[in-house]
Amino acid sequence: MAQTMAMGQPAVALAFAACAARVLLGTSADAQQITPVVLGTAELRPMLEELPLTGSVTARRTSHLSPRVDGLVAEVLVDDGDFVNQDQVLVKLDPIISEVQVARASAALQEAQARLDDARRRRDESAELANDKLIASTVYDSAVAEVAINEASLKRLEAELRQQRELLSRHSIRAPFKGVVGRKEVEVGQWVQRGASVLDIFESHVLRIDVPVPQVYFNRIVVGTPAIIRFDSNPGIAVDAAVNIKIPLSNPAARAFPVRIEVQNSNREWAPGMSARITLLLADGNSSPVLQVHRDALTAAADGRTVVWVVNSNAGEMVATPVTVQVGRAMGGRVEVLGGKLTAGAQVVIRGNERLRPGQVVRIIDEMT
Repeated sequence: MAQTMAMGQPAVALAFAACAARVLLGTSADAQQITPVVLGTAELRPMLEELPLTGSVTARRTSHLSPRVDGLVAEVLVDDGDFVNQDQVLVKLDPIISEVQVARASAALQEAQARLDDARRRRDESAELANDKLIASTVYDSAVAEVAINEASLKRLEAELRQQRELLSRHSIRAPFKGVVGRKEVEVGQWVQRGASVLDIFESHVLRIDVPVPQVYFNRIVVGTPAIIRFDSNPGIAVDAAVNIKIPLSNPAARAFPVRIEVQNSNREWAPGMSARITLLLADGNSSPVLQVHRDALTAAADGRTVVWVVNSNAGEMVATPVTVQVGRAMGGRVEVLGGKLTAGAQVVIRGNERLRPGQVVRIIDEMT
């Protein structure tokens, strides 16, 4: 009996291990049935024609900074390529002479204030004596005139002090806006004059793209026309944008009209001087909205049908169901849906649909339009 039990223990262990393996394999198989997908939306909107163009990247603002006074360069606080904030000091000129002039004007103002205070005191004393008929009225009139003269002198000296302080402030060259130093043209010890360029600064967090548009498309482009931008420095990244400015001034040689697009560049991924490929998305002239989906939502069934996988909630799970459709025009990365049971607002799979089966449970990892 004991021998039978001893011989049975390995068998039981093997059976338990096999059972556990089946459970684990079953769990793994179930997990594999949940497919990660990216969703898009079936929408009613006008079809858009893609117009591929090229453009040049420029800074929205560029400034060639110059000193407002002549002077000797005492400090250069930035270098080429440095990022600077608005009002940041970039270059300092030797301020000693200007500081002396400020001190002189300040002392003169204090002296004038003391004279004015004394003149007012004597005027007030003269007024009392004149009221008691103890002095001639002309003496009082002279005291009043002296106060007026000193008040005018004080105002003049106040203006002179403001002027000297302003001249002193001009010994510092500051950034007029947030941007990047493009080129530094001076060094410490160099004498510079008013109007001479000391450095360039360009705005970097917002860039402009100037795009020449053939005249045949001029009337189809408006402010707000959608655009997709791909910079040649990183063509794999598509940036959504829109036309900001439409300039009705043509290039006679090319018969093209420029439009301008602004893009945010907070991470400074792009720089002025780069080239870019722009795709303008134009209405095709028929403004009636049509049902359309992203082109990647379409898959081909084994029997030749075109299928879109629609995702709906079922008992707390997201389940994919194939819907047969007929397609029409393709513009701007989207395809017109002409027939079938697909409705506007339906959530359709645009990534991961090649592995789906009817009734497949899916996990949504992203949503796109």
